Amino acid sequence: MNLFREMALSVYSFKSYREFIKNRRIKVFGFGAVFMLIYFCLSTLLPFAESQIRNGGFGSNLQSSVPDFQLRDGRLWVDGVIEYESPSGYIYIDTDPEYYFYSAEEMEDYLYGYSSAILMDSEKMILKGNGSVQELYFSQINAELGKQDLMKLVPYLYVIIGFFMIFVYVWETALYFFGALFVALLGMVVASCMKFKLAFGRMYVLGIYSRTLPLVIKALLSLLPFQIPLFFIANFGLSLLVIGCAVYQMQESEKIRRSESF
Repeated sequence: MNLFREMALSVYSFKSYREFIKNRRIKVFGFGAVFMLIYFCLSTLLPFAESQIRNGGFGSNLQSSVPDFQLRDGRLWVDGVIEYESPSGYIYIDTDPEYYFYSAEEMEDYLYGYSSAILMDSEKMILKGNGSVQELYFSQINAELGKQDLMKLVPYLYVIIGFFMIFVYVWETALYFFGALFVALLGMVVASCMKFKLAFGRMYVLGIYSRTLPLVIKALLSLLPFQIPLFFIANFGLSLLVIGCAVYQMQESEKIRRSESF
């Protein structure tokens, strides 16, 4: 039985779980890895790609949102004046040579009402954070930087995102197998209540396959513009329901086998 057929059967055919527990470990691991790859594509990769296509990608966003600027010979030039204010933060940038801020110490009272702030003129930058106000003169920075230099970094940003996506997939796959372990422990309780004996190793296999339906639902819900509160309870509850149905089918099969043996 191929992996994709097993994925489909694990959703609706509880009789098939009797065959799943006979699979070799490598096949069970392959099932989990491939299923999580599909889940990752639906829940993370597809929404990310859709947002990039809709917004034009990082390059387009930087090109439109970041003003033209140039840092050279210890002086900063920014096209236009930038000002942004929120209840807790303040940003003001004006690089007109005739305009300048006082020192950081003298600006403390001016920035008293903000928990964070950034002020820039052509010579220096004043930062407020963690209760302190500090200043940095651009002449202390031994570098030249402009908007075009920033745009050249966009391809490297996609490489970093690619590595991050791989890390997220590996992390989610590890959580998947760990979650299956948690489900298996609860499944042992369910099987005990149903008076059905099953080795923990086989119950763990049931736990892995029982995660298919809840995660498919979770992936589909991630495409919606709203969240369902406390879904994680239903998430694991569905897995236990699947295990309960699978154990019941095994009980019935065992009864039939015994009756036929007499």
